[in-house]
Order: sequence, then C-alpha cells, then structure tokens
Amino acid sequence: MNENGGAGMDDEDPADIGAGADVLEARYRRILTLLPAAYREHRGEEMISTLLDGAPRGRRWPSIAELASLAALAIRLRVGAPGGTRRAVAVGEILRRTALTGLLSLGLWTGWNGVDNLVVLWLERRYARHLPGLTLESWLATSTVPPLVYLGAFVALLVGWRRLGRLLSVAQAGYIGFAVTRHDSFLVLSDRMALFALSLLIAVAAGSAFHREAPRMPTPRRWLVSAAGLAGIILTVSGVYSALAFPPSPPDAQLAEEIAGVVGGPLVPALAALFGLSRARRSPIWPAALLTLGAPGLLIVPRAVIIYAQGKYENVFVGDLFSRSLWPGMPVYMLATEVTLAAALGWSLYRSRRRATAVPA
Repeated sequence: MNENGGAGMDDEDPADIGAGADVLEARYRRILTLLPAAYREHRGEEMISTLLDGAPRGRRWPSIAELASLAALAIRLRVGAPGGTRRAVAVGEILRRTALTGLLSLGLWTGWNGVDNLVVLWLERRYARHLPGLTLESWLATSTVPPLVYLGAFVALLVGWRRLGRLLSVAQAGYIGFAVTRHDSFLVLSDRMALFALSLLIAVAAGSAFHREAPRMPTPRRWLVSAAGLAGIILTVSGVYSALAFPPSPPDAQLAEEIAGVVGGPLVPALAALFGLSRARRSPIWPAALLTLGAPGLLIVPRAVIIYAQGKYENVFVGDLFSRSLWPGMPVYMLATEVTLAAALGWSLYRSRRRATAVPA
C-alpha cells in the first residue's frame, strides 16, 4: 500500500518495472524502424536513451505524441531534411517543384474558367441583376475562390509562408473531392478520378516537402515573375475567348473554338515536354517533377484505349470521341508527354551517373 492507502507505484516489484522498461525500449526500437537506416545507425541509440529518460516510470507504450513526432521526422528525412541521404534531398526537390507547378497550373486553369464566367456575367449583367442573391454569390464565389486558393498557396509556399501554403494545398484537395462527387453528371468517371488524384498529389507533395527544415526555393523572384507573366497571358486570352464566344456569331465562335482547342488540347502537354527536355541536360529534377505531376493524367488513357478498340479511332482528336469528357483528345497528348518525359529522365539519370563515375584525365 502507498501513503494514501491504495495500490501504487511504491508497491511495484522492481523486476516488473525493469520488464516494463525493456518492453518500452523494444517498442521504441520498432518505431525507429520508420527512420532511414543510415540515420538510425548514427542517432538511434541516442534517441532511444532520450526517449527512455523522458518516459514516466512504469510506462509500457510510447505516447501518441512521440509516435507522431517520429513519423513526421521519418517523412522529413525522406524528403531532404538535414541528416537525410542525397536521394532524399533529390526527392524533396522533386516534390517541391511538383507541388508548385501543380498549384500554378490549376490556378491558371481555374482562373481561365473564372474569367470566362465573369466576362459572361458582365455581358449579361441585365439578366444577372434579376438572379437571386444566393445564386449570384455562388457564381461569383466559384469563379474567384478556386484560383485565389491555388495561386495563394503557390505564392505562400514560394515566399516562405509554409504553414499557410500547406493549409491551402490541403484545402484545395478537399474542395476538388467535394466538387467531383457533387457534380458527377458533368464529367466522366476517368476525368473525375484524374482530377482528384492530381489534387491529392499536390496536397501530399506540398504537405511533406515544404516542412520547416526544407530549404527555400532558389530564385523565388524568377518563379513569381514567370507566374505573373503566365497569369497575365492566360487570363487575357480567356477574356478574349469569352468575348468572342458570347454572344455566339459564326466567325467569332469559330475563332473561339480554335483558341479553346489549342489551350485545352496539345499546348500545355507540349510545353511541359519541351521544358522537361530543355532541363534534362542540367539535372533530372525537373523531368522527374513533371513526370510525377502528369502521372494522374494517365487515368484518362484506358477509356481512350477502349474506345479506340471499338473502332472509333478516327475521332481520337475531336470532341465526339469523349462526349461529356473534360479534355477531348487529351489522353493522346498526356501519354505522348509522359513517354517523352520518361525518356528525358532516363537520359538525364544516365548522364548524371556517367559524370559521377568518370575518371579525371
């Protein structure tokens, strides 16, 4: 009995306490297997000693906080935190570029749609005045909030406001998940799966690679200037497209369709492939980042293969092939781009290994 008359630690057998410590140590060691082997060999015993010294007497299980802390450390070490391997540093660089490029791309895409909606709303402002307030507010919100979230996350991660950027990156995945499940009548299943997978990839890349110990992105001003230039071009073209397409007239509508066909078709994949090829000579980082970012787009390819097998291949580049599809003809462009980027990545890795093993003359 202890001083209060109840069973307590004072009555525990020292052998039981020792056995509990051994069990706790074994469980700590099991958790440490989450860490990279090299880091575990260098710091493992020190970490075990620190954890055991800080554990209350008689504890047999690690706390939830300790488990979460070690899991977070394991993730950081695998994406380039101090103490990680060279491969981990490269993975972190790839994921950071994947997240930033994805956020910028979706920000420009939703910005295109937002400008389109706002131009139509302005052209039909007489009709819009009679819309119910909730409908008008909803239309304005869906036109402006998504691009602001994407571009806001992009800028926040780039300038060092990482907590805000990671929060917005995760929020966009929740928004896309809600949108694709609620508005399923507008998209085929493969398009919805690809869009949601892309948003999840961006959220995971931003959340894991932009940790507190991650290095700052090089040349953030160049990123910002490039993003501002692209945004200006894309949003201007979107406004011109909307003004031409609405109200429809034969010459203007045909020009608008040609603009939409280029921007929503081969333009973006072609630019990604060319940029990846141009960067492959310097480093495999950019080809790997673009290849990773484009991987969710391959989810729209099987449907194209099925329809191709049905003998409808003559319409592979036009909208008739993908009735209700978001990107007519895009499976062909995506597949060609991913193959090109994979080849660029393989060539860049080969060059890097050849330089690393070259014997100086």
